[in-house]
Amino acid sequence: MAYALDKWTKYKLLVKSKRLAKALPLTRKMSKKDFWSMLEQFQKVIIKPSTGSGGCGVLKVSTSRNRKYHVRSGSSKHSFRGKKATYQFIRRKIKGRSHIIQEYIPLAKIDKRPFDIRAMVQQTKRSKWKLTGTLAKVAGSGYFITNVARSKGKVFSVPKAIQSSNSMRKNEKKIQNKIKKLSLKTAQKLQKYYPFLHTIGLDVGLDKEGKVWIIEANFAPNKGLFLRLKDKSMYKKIMKYSPNSKKKSKKK
Repeated sequence: MAYALDKWTKYKLLVKSKRLAKALPLTRKMSKKDFWSMLEQFQKVIIKPSTGSGGCGVLKVSTSRNRKYHVRSGSSKHSFRGKKATYQFIRRKIKGRSHIIQEYIPLAKIDKRPFDIRAMVQQTKRSKWKLTGTLAKVAGSGYFITNVARSKGKVFSVPKAIQSSNSMRKNEKKIQNKIKKLSLKTAQKLQKYYPFLHTIGLDVGLDKEGKVWIIEANFAPNKGLFLRLKDKSMYKKIMKYSPNSKKKSKKK
């Protein structure tokens, strides 16, 4: 059986694992009913296209008192009073395309800018999965998305990001070990449904409490991100395990 490559399908497959389910933000397929239900439950949600990449089309919606709602799109901010005007704006933004709604994760921040972690997991010649590189993607000024190109953000080494962050837990070794275990478990689970996989770029969240989250799995990750690090050793390692490494990889 061939499985679709969209975010909703990947979530449904991963959430079957009890271990991974605890590290996955609650996710639903976009509908008016589920949107309002999740917003009421969490007060903040993320809406993103079920297909596509690069942070394009991602919305952050939050609610405050007196039936006032706030929608962020890129670096733009919009406020509405009442459900009707809010949902009409969202519908115009998503343009009828398939989207998902995710529980908002309060990501740890560096200088008030949220960051997440890109974890590269690759298959070795012995068919074993290996964590070959990690880096932190810090959102640009005024953005809530961490995509470096779209938000004009920065990359940091993971140890530096943890130490510079507002996360309450800064035990680098424990956090990196958790990232490694979750990343490998995610790759092993996904390969059961997508046997062609050899490289996965996971977007891993670290929240203010120090909990590690699996936010998204990219099957064509941008390896060039690792060239932005001063230390090029991880990039070299990633390319070592990349089939057809001479060809330009699709950016994601």
